[in-house]
Amino acid sequence: MPDFNVIVIGGGPAGCYAALTAALKGCRVALFEEHGAIGWPRHDPGWLMESDFAESVIHVLGKSVPWAKVREYKVCRGESGEVIETSTRGGYIARRDLLEKEIAASAVRAGVSLFLKTKVVGLIRKEEKVVAVETSSSRIPKAEGEIVICADGIKSAGHGFAAREGLCEPASVRPGISYLLANADVSAGVIEHFLSPDPLLNYKTFFTHGDGLSILGFPSYAAFDELKERTDNAVSHKIRNAHPLEVSGFSRTSSGKYAQHFKNMVKGNVLFVGDASGGAGNIHGMIQGQFAATVAASAIKDHDITAKRLSEYQEQVLRTLGKAPFFYFSAREDFGSFHQWFREVEEATKGISATELEQAR
Repeated sequence: MPDFNVIVIGGGPAGCYAALTAALKGCRVALFEEHGAIGWPRHDPGWLMESDFAESVIHVLGKSVPWAKVREYKVCRGESGEVIETSTRGGYIARRDLLEKEIAASAVRAGVSLFLKTKVVGLIRKEEKVVAVETSSSRIPKAEGEIVICADGIKSAGHGFAAREGLCEPASVRPGISYLLANADVSAGVIEHFLSPDPLLNYKTFFTHGDGLSILGFPSYAAFDELKERTDNAVSHKIRNAHPLEVSGFSRTSSGKYAQHFKNMVKGNVLFVGDASGGAGNIHGMIQGQFAATVAASAIKDHDITAKRLSEYQEQVLRTLGKAPFFYFSAREDFGSFHQWFREVEEATKGISATELEQAR
């Protein structure tokens, strides 16, 4: 049975960054990803919120990953298109699938053992402590580890490890369809976000990757077709002549406040990061991965894998990200405006940078 210091479950942004950080700090790391490719299926539009961390990611990976600076984030009325508010603090839009691959490649260069098409199906305990994981693969059916970092994504609260470990009430997970559209009526550098009492229009957001090129989410194929044919709103006008270049699925939990961190993000020697911790957001997730792996590596080095020591991870999250979580669906309610939320996130994460990417290049 292979023996590791740190086992990371899930190869999204949080998991890949946790694996990279732990490896650079001298740990033997295994990264398990259930799909056949890092970055696929593409679960989100690749939005990197304005922060020192985002700046450092773009500084290091900007020549390898297509990206665009968001020069304007517009919130508009769904029916008329009237602008409600704007901000210049939108951050960046990047190809998230390629971004994840670059972080994973950096992790592998740093010594991480990456296992694709290998789903972790169970945690093996001895005296309340997780000592190994069980997988779906005959190639590596089990792996021993001192600390587990769980980054199994938004499904974690539905039927994943967060729900199984009692960190949250089991939640239903709603599927959705993400379209990469060509020939949409959008401009590079501008995110357009629509609000409406009509549920089909509300929170439709054009995450624009270039002139005419945007990612837009829908609850179903039928919803996209319906909205494309309508003539009574600004969103339909923008997609009337658009055509999908790519279609992929995404999920979202349907209970509780979206992206509210769980009361507990640590159970025994298992640390939960990203969506698996109840949080969300690419930048938030990667920072959590950095925090969790740093605490894990330090605890292993000092032979102090205790609840008190590992709780330093959660305390660090609450001191920083906890001040401005990824409350995308309630940002205006919680912060007064998207612009103010952007400022709060930027301030809460000030001074935190992706130094590990620089080290791994």
